[in-house]
Amino acid sequence: MKIKDMRPEDRPRERFAESTNVSLVDLVSILIRTGTRGRAVTEVAQEVVDFLEAKEQDGIDFFDDLNWRDLIEVNGIGKDKAVTICAAIELGRRLAYRHKKIELIDFNSPQKVSRYFMEKLRHETQEKFIVSFLNVKNKLLGYKVISQGSLDAVSVDIKEAMKWAIRYKAHGLIILHNHPSGSPEPSDEDINVTRRFKEAAELMEMELLDHVIIGDGIYVSLNERGFI
Repeated sequence: MKIKDMRPEDRPRERFAESTNVSLVDLVSILIRTGTRGRAVTEVAQEVVDFLEAKEQDGIDFFDDLNWRDLIEVNGIGKDKAVTICAAIELGRRLAYRHKKIELIDFNSPQKVSRYFMEKLRHETQEKFIVSFLNVKNKLLGYKVISQGSLDAVSVDIKEAMKWAIRYKAHGLIILHNHPSGSPEPSDEDINVTRRFKEAAELMEMELLDHVIIGDGIYVSLNERGFI
């Protein structure tokens, strides 16, 4: 059914005007405004919602990486509609961040860093390399899983990490990863990665504050070990 054929009280825009308690499909319908030949706007919107929900299952960071080019995979979504949807998502992200600013987590010690990530990483069977982005007061702005790999190695993309550091407007970085073996003792490769990150951060006028390695209930701080 086309929007013009609906009763006024059933149209997404009119329904939202009366109450913000509407479905995701209604919200997307309002954003994209029109459907395609033979397909109502609500049908296209439903496909967009299904696409986003399916992609979200691929990882918690999907919406951080969402690009308008992803959305044009949906039948009936061109560049203009895709950009509009992405802009709405980004607006929501930024407003949510501003609202939660006073609740930012304090990362001023390796103990607090390890406590935050320990249960997330201690039982992982693959190495995950994470970069945490901090403000000038060492409060956590956000973090990204930059790479994950086999049990004995992980390929770390420093350029990708610095891209997100710029996006978060980070003042400092804390890198961390887990050792599936359970022992957090640093390897030569861990120390080398730390030095490379320190150099990259300095080039961007940022500071690498620590590299925390998570084991099974224990951790090592490379800052405390004197490698930073």
